[in-house]
Amino acid sequence: MKKFTAQPGRIAAFSLLALAAVMAGCSGSDSGTVTVAGDVPIAYVQRSTAMRLNPTNGSPSAPGGDLIIREKSSPSAPEHNITSRFTRDAAGVPNGDASDPEVSYDGKKLVFSMKCPASNPATIEGVPACTGRWNIWEYDMSTGGYTGGSFRRLTASTTDDDVDPAYLPGGRGFVFTSNRQGKTKTVQGGQTFYALDEYERERVLQLHTMDATGGAITQISVNASHDRNPVVRPNGEIMFSRWEHVGQRNRFAVFRVKPDGTDMFVLYGAHSPGNSFLNPRDMDPKGQYKGYLSSDLMSLSGTQEGGALMLIDAANYSEQNTPATKTVAAAGGQVEVTDKPINQGRGLSTYGRITTPYPLWDGTDRVLLAYRPCEVTRNGVVIPCANLTDEERARLGDETLSRAERALEAVQDNAPAAYSIYMFDPAKQTFLPIASPPPGFMYSDPVAIEVRPEPNATDPTSVDATLAGQGLGEIEVRSVYDTDGLDRNGESMIAAADLPAGCTSGIAKTAPLNATDTRAQVADLSRLKDPADPAYHCSPMRFVRATRVVAPSAGSTGMREAIGETDFEPQQILGYAPIEPDGSFKLRVPADTPLALTVVDSKGRGIQTHLNWIQVRPGERRTCLGCHSPRRGASLNSGTVVDTQPAALAPALTSQHQAGETLASLRTRLDNSRFALSADMEFTDVWADTSRNGVTARAPISIRYTGNTNAADNLATAVPTNGFINYPDHIQPLWTRDRGANTCTTCHADPAKLDLRGTISGTGRVVSYEELLLGDPEIDPGTGLPVTRLRDGEPEIVRGPALVENMAGNAAGMARSSRLTEIMFGETLKSSAGARTVHPNPPGTAPDHAAMLNLAEKRLISEWMDLGGLYYNNLSANGSPVRLTTLSEASFEANVFPILQSQCASCHQPVGSSGAAQTAASFANNRFVLAGSVEGDFNVSLTMISDVCSAPSNALLLRPSTVPHPSGATAQGTALLPAGSANYNAIANWIASGCPTQ
Repeated sequence: MKKFTAQPGRIAAFSLLALAAVMAGCSGSDSGTVTVAGDVPIAYVQRSTAMRLNPTNGSPSAPGGDLIIREKSSPSAPEHNITSRFTRDAAGVPNGDASDPEVSYDGKKLVFSMKCPASNPATIEGVPACTGRWNIWEYDMSTGGYTGGSFRRLTASTTDDDVDPAYLPGGRGFVFTSNRQGKTKTVQGGQTFYALDEYERERVLQLHTMDATGGAITQISVNASHDRNPVVRPNGEIMFSRWEHVGQRNRFAVFRVKPDGTDMFVLYGAHSPGNSFLNPRDMDPKGQYKGYLSSDLMSLSGTQEGGALMLIDAANYSEQNTPATKTVAAAGGQVEVTDKPINQGRGLSTYGRITTPYPLWDGTDRVLLAYRPCEVTRNGVVIPCANLTDEERARLGDETLSRAERALEAVQDNAPAAYSIYMFDPAKQTFLPIASPPPGFMYSDPVAIEVRPEPNATDPTSVDATLAGQGLGEIEVRSVYDTDGLDRNGESMIAAADLPAGCTSGIAKTAPLNATDTRAQVADLSRLKDPADPAYHCSPMRFVRATRVVAPSAGSTGMREAIGETDFEPQQILGYAPIEPDGSFKLRVPADTPLALTVVDSKGRGIQTHLNWIQVRPGERRTCLGCHSPRRGASLNSGTVVDTQPAALAPALTSQHQAGETLASLRTRLDNSRFALSADMEFTDVWADTSRNGVTARAPISIRYTGNTNAADNLATAVPTNGFINYPDHIQPLWTRDRGANTCTTCHADPAKLDLRGTISGTGRVVSYEELLLGDPEIDPGTGLPVTRLRDGEPEIVRGPALVENMAGNAAGMARSSRLTEIMFGETLKSSAGARTVHPNPPGTAPDHAAMLNLAEKRLISEWMDLGGLYYNNLSANGSPVRLTTLSEASFEANVFPILQSQCASCHQPVGSSGAAQTAASFANNRFVLAGSVEGDFNVSLTMISDVCSAPSNALLLRPSTVPHPSGATAQGTALLPAGSANYNAIANWIASGCPTQ
């Protein structure tokens, strides 16, 4: 193995301010010879700066990557490239990559991921070592030291990518993340279909485990987008970063799970300032920051995966403003630990950017990290930001410049991400430079090669073997009324129209009985479950609706046309269950499936929208305290509250109550059929003892598609099959159904007002769909032209509120937030004042719109809206434009990918949400995202193609060849991709290559 020694380097420790000024121009070799006390051997990776790094890119790669070991954390220490014999191709050219090293607890081994070219001649145990895909490798230094160790390849996939490995304690193997999708891929007709992330780009990376030999590979997470950066905490749980991309939410939060995949839950960051918390790790359990996590906080794009170094007080906070007890401040969950602020978002970061922090557990509280100074290019030449003039700095921060204008500037924020390795001391606020990469490369993912305390080796959760055999698990929510201080499932979600006569609020409140509870008021469950109390009849929260995500498959065209004008992915309704008077429910659901649970009212409209996917493993019995409840402390429905049974409850049931049992748990124990989800909303009050004076039962509820007591309440149009609602099949027929003079399209057939006809628009969808989902452009009264604005540097037309709201702002239920619902039901619910202004109530001369649709029809429309207003939820339905592609990814990489990267990618970037901003007005995000990976850009480009035999008609070509594009660029005179140009023809020819020859 080749050994080489780096040139000696600077050893002075710098503050962040000094680094920004002094180190900005430093790269390449080092100088100096002093060894610093407290040095430790380290490993890190060298990677190409040609690679596009974004949190949404799960396994990016570029030729030139290797795993490096440095004998001490000193710039003068010898440095060894230990993987070069694998990462060269047959011609000896660097053509591989390495990432994600992790150290064994005894400090003798390194596990890492490596992608080495299949042409490499090296062998492992007599077989070719390299497969051309990312695989998990281990380097054992027990006998051979840093340079003479032995390699072991743990995975050997030729079709999948395995990355981000970490050691499980007790010799139980490894956790890693992979796009193998053993639980979520499907096989039909001998062909494998992999699930794509919620941008319809990359095969989803999920958490997997394997034993110490690389066998028994098991998928333990089933998110609909990537799960990244798994590590093991001191308590034995796995901690990782989860991409939450449900509707409006688009960010990475910190999650935790047991090694068998049970008890998965968010740990921090779902509702805190900032966008993406990556690379979370525990600080030294014996240091000053015991109980804290380190993480780098950044936006979804535009930072080359660099951001601010954050310390998260996970011991005392579940979010920035959500303390565990009253003994700590109301706010304080996270703190930026560097003395100078680093930009957590896109744009210029004066004090540089940090990535892949690694806390040392040696009593010093130091953090190894990769840092890059603030650099830009001026006329194509890299310069430090310290050299910028005030005018140049102002221009870089000028948000009134469009991307097109910014592209003409001499100064660009596009310098290569040349990260170097540093040792950061939080107490002294110093950065000690350790290793600088050669030109064209970055160093990242540093780890200390030292002994660490081994975490607890947790035993697998005891599961129900019968349920596991049926592919099911159980979920119990102890009370939907147990909600946090943000009130995301509380009174703020209830409207006056929800309240029956005599009710002034939907949820009775009281002071918490638990002295450590940080909430001023909580739901009074004792009153809510007492049939003799008026509060028993006031709450509108009556059912829970269970749905599962139906992930789009890789290699399919027509996806964007099929999904429609929404940020939600297709979903399937699994069924309903009643919510018991104490707010509890308990049900059985498919295991290893991304699920959402939505609390709905008595008419089938969601009170809130579940903006993250939950899972249960086979046979797992999972209990949640509430809906959006505080994550610390006891359940509200526990102790004396759960065990006190009001006298007005039916004695036949309460006499069999066991200590600690919710009403749902009691009922399902007595009647096993109550675990099953129902296709319809069915409720009969079994709890009220109506033999008692003054006690009345809740009114029964039965809302079915067909089979209603009153036949006039049945659907006369197509009934959804297996819980799939498709707009053209199930919603459009309601507008054209013959109702005599009250047929919807009799009045609503005016394109200048509201057109509900089923004619096909230019997008390939029916006109009525876009009429409902897209608000009309706002018109400037002075010019008569549409109002435009810049958003993320792109001009867009400002649109007024649509009739259907499908952005789930603040997790509100979308049907109840839609003006269409208010008109359809004749109720004022939760739509915006602006929507009521733009879409006023029908005039008094019009028919009563609340009486025009029947019970089943209103339920169906409400369900469609609550699922996100998709065009097709079943992408394989008859009429869906989704088709398996015949287009070549290799041809795309050679001929189309370079055009999209040079012409389109700067605008089509991931845009995330901040937890602190999720209560603000929402906006439609760009759904055609080009994040720089060939696989991802290929798949998302397919979504913009519906007809390979008519290349010019596809959105991929039609939009950029039309003026204006984007729509708000009203002054644009020339198309970005003129028809007939060389780039246009290259894309058109690629599309046409998929057309079958006649």
